[in-house]
Amino acid sequence: MKSCEKKHSNLGLRPIARAILHSFGIVAIAAPTVVFAQSDAPVLEEVQVTAQKRTESMQDVPVSVSAITGDDLANTGFRDVSDIAAQVPSLIVTTNISPINASFRTRRIGNEGNIPTFEPDTALIIDGAFRSRSGLGLGDLVGVQSVEVLKGPQSTLYGKNAGAGVVSVTTAAPHDQFEAMAEVNLGTDGYRQFRGDVNSPLTDNLSGRISLTDTQRDPLIDNIVAGDGDDLDGRALRGQLLYDFSEKLSARLIVGAAQRNMRPMIADVYFSPIQQAIIAQAGHTISNNDPSDRIVESDDHSDFDQTSVDSVLTLEYQGDGYTLTSISGFEDYSADLRFGGAEEMPLHLVEFNDLQEGNSFSQELRLSSDTDGNWDWMVGAFYYVNELTRGDRNRAEFVLEEDIEEYGGVVANAALGVPLPLFGVEGDRGDFLALQDSSSFGLFSQVGTHLTEDLKLDVGLRYSWEEKTGSIVQSNQTAAGACVGKNLVCSLTPAGLDFEDSDSWSAVTGNVNLSYFLSENTMLYGLYSQGFKAGGFSLQYGVAPQESRPFGQEDITNLEAGLKTEFWGRRARLNTAVFHTEYDDFQNASFVSLGFTVNNAERVVVDGIEIDSEWLLSERLTGLLSLAYIDAVYDQYTGGQCYHGRTPDNALGQCDLSGNNLPFAPKLTGNIGLQWEQPMFTGDLYARVDYRYTGAANYSSELDPRHEQSAYAVGNFRLGWRDASYDISAWVQNLADETYYTQKLPANVSSNVDVAVGSAEGSYQTFTGTPRTAGITFRMNF
Repeated sequence: MKSCEKKHSNLGLRPIARAILHSFGIVAIAAPTVVFAQSDAPVLEEVQVTAQKRTESMQDVPVSVSAITGDDLANTGFRDVSDIAAQVPSLIVTTNISPINASFRTRRIGNEGNIPTFEPDTALIIDGAFRSRSGLGLGDLVGVQSVEVLKGPQSTLYGKNAGAGVVSVTTAAPHDQFEAMAEVNLGTDGYRQFRGDVNSPLTDNLSGRISLTDTQRDPLIDNIVAGDGDDLDGRALRGQLLYDFSEKLSARLIVGAAQRNMRPMIADVYFSPIQQAIIAQAGHTISNNDPSDRIVESDDHSDFDQTSVDSVLTLEYQGDGYTLTSISGFEDYSADLRFGGAEEMPLHLVEFNDLQEGNSFSQELRLSSDTDGNWDWMVGAFYYVNELTRGDRNRAEFVLEEDIEEYGGVVANAALGVPLPLFGVEGDRGDFLALQDSSSFGLFSQVGTHLTEDLKLDVGLRYSWEEKTGSIVQSNQTAAGACVGKNLVCSLTPAGLDFEDSDSWSAVTGNVNLSYFLSENTMLYGLYSQGFKAGGFSLQYGVAPQESRPFGQEDITNLEAGLKTEFWGRRARLNTAVFHTEYDDFQNASFVSLGFTVNNAERVVVDGIEIDSEWLLSERLTGLLSLAYIDAVYDQYTGGQCYHGRTPDNALGQCDLSGNNLPFAPKLTGNIGLQWEQPMFTGDLYARVDYRYTGAANYSSELDPRHEQSAYAVGNFRLGWRDASYDISAWVQNLADETYYTQKLPANVSSNVDVAVGSAEGSYQTFTGTPRTAGITFRMNF
């Protein structure tokens, strides 16, 4: 590990973390010796996970992993990835305009999904295959069998983009018994969803499964001057075949397709007083300037269309003492955002058309031993290629609209005293085309040996290599025949400011893991691991100079200690981990009003403690309690984005954010859940309540003090009755109708104008969490 220069970068825990660990350790070590239950009392079910790419008991895996079983997902009414985050305090999910922009933050480490060429820190794996975008397909799955959230660097076994963690989703495979499920959800705001799943044997050796979902919802954002936003309109179809060639060889093929046609979210904007006055002079008076009420005034006539297809082919051969596995994955997608109100004002200024198209292929081949003896091992190889295009050769990305000349004249008069068409005239257009090709290759291995009956050593090693070629071409067409003044299309797509480059990165990473069983139900482990994320290119439109577009690779070092225990006659389960992680050259993104910029923070340090627990409080009542206290700090970051009004710290206009907590990084998060069941008639009456607490944090990348979000809690409730054939329930999400921000950032166009006219404060845009919704669910099992 590299030496650490700042006070935040040390291997000792913060005092509060030490205190929590000390007190928890006393309870956890003592707890296995206490017996409260009779031998015939109910016990917690064993949870199986594939965190180390083999099926094992979660309590035997020396890795910090939260596992949500299919039963858990059914009890909570799982619909999309945000329902997963509600159960795992170390996981935060953010999105903004469209679903394709969804991103994961594990242990407070993550980045913006708005940048398609800026890859995530948390890898998404669906049925064993790596997915290129966090926002692809997860909300369209039916028959999810389990979700595992692996926390901390997982670069040894998972490799690509797993520097913060992994979200691994497994769907139910076909089998040789007929079963079917049909489910209807109806809720407020016109919410209606149908989900269906049919499994059937087709021959003696072949089984098939087909599932589908169709979801509709009315908009949740009211727009005073144009179309409303944030509705749902999507459908997906997924088919599977499982063929058993013999007792040893099987093949599973999955093919899926999804489509979304919806109105995207609209940012709620706070306009500075000067900006309000400018808009009024240009022809419209702002009547609502509350950025948290989901009521907006925006010339928005936007639409979002997404189509995607994917497939996974898994071949598995079980030999004598070993298993050979091949997983081939393919995906192809198109996401077309037609953003009619890109200026986010009640004026017609600029239209933004953002077409993203991508396809990828992945291949993993691994050979693993059985785990019966004193030794176990695994070796494997991984190959991945991806092509991404952003832009449409047949359509302008930016088009100026009818109010641009009037608005530009008002701004010019305020700034210069002359009413010139500062921002261009109607019909001016800007074009850009960004291309990126990437390929990745990895070789990995892991060996485990029992040093004694109770002490085991696991050692892993991986070689990773990645190459990327990126380019961007920009041009514009103006009525003046040249760029005059501050024409928006000239600022967004400056002609001739093109870029093309190619580079490669490689790393050798590994892990050393020592686990010790204090008793049959209690394990301690210590882990040293390394992580790696390849560099890349910021292929954003705009005026960024060529030298600022490349960003370097990210290197990660992690130290972790954990305890996993079951006690109280196996009616209670407590798993905890305490960790210290350092990110050297952390890849960071910031929004600068008209686009994003990406660079490297010199060092980020993350210290924390996680506690997951489950309790059988009685035969009918189950409790869950999970906590995460995580301190994620820019140990050194001299190239950060400045918020409005802050004086830059260097000649590049950047600000030193060293010593500050990362954005979107609350120190304390926690989840509590209670599940109650009571026999009634021929089935069970059940009730479920879940609450997630999120501590205070700053939700802007530039860490503007105005963008601090106070701590808040969101609760969900479900009440129902079920038997083997029927399940009828009523539910409420966000019980108290809590208003909370998920992101704040400078307002499009408005924040630039604030700078130009010397406004004392800057305009900004916000995205808020989903308000209270309620509904009923009816499910039939055949």
